[in-house]
Amino acid sequence: MVKKSGGNSKRTTLAELTLQRPSSGVSTKTLRADLARLRRHLGKPCPHFGKKGVVQLATPAKSENPPRFNKYAGYVEWQNAIFLWVNAAGGKFTNTFRRGGREVDWYVGGANPTESSPIVRRLLGQGLTKTPLVCLFVRGQPTEPYVYCGACSYVAHDQSKKGFEFTWSLRDFDAVAKKPEFSSLMRPVASTSTVRTSSRWL
Repeated sequence: MVKKSGGNSKRTTLAELTLQRPSSGVSTKTLRADLARLRRHLGKPCPHFGKKGVVQLATPAKSENPPRFNKYAGYVEWQNAIFLWVNAAGGKFTNTFRRGGREVDWYVGGANPTESSPIVRRLLGQGLTKTPLVCLFVRGQPTEPYVYCGACSYVAHDQSKKGFEFTWSLRDFDAVAKKPEFSSLMRPVASTSTVRTSSRWL
């Protein structure tokens, strides 16, 4: 068995990201996200595009290949964290920001999620010795990069809402609110009839 050199591994990772090739690594569920590296991008657009780019940014340096995850889900699970994806405009669900941007509604999605669904139980910390850190990523439109909005704290959930609604509080609101990229997510989309759902402050 020939082990890839560090340079070859990096080139493979870049090629898979640029060409949108399927990831060939292990599942994110078996890895610990590099939250310290992610923290350096708080309130800023992630340097790599899309969900896959965010995942690669958080992938531990020791991983030789980009990890696998379900790109169609509204979340990505790691051993130590759960990443939540939010579209400020468009999308299947209305992710409304509340209290001036301090809280946001997010939906599990998928096929009829319930309180017994594995992802819901994990988000609620049921049966866990340590609850994973919930991290929020928001993008204005599909053509824009995700902005890392920091860690979230549980506020409430409503199983009766379509898609199973959670309400989260942004722990890092005071820090991200000062960033122009976060502020732009709170404004209507220019030159279009679509209004970003995040601008519907309650």
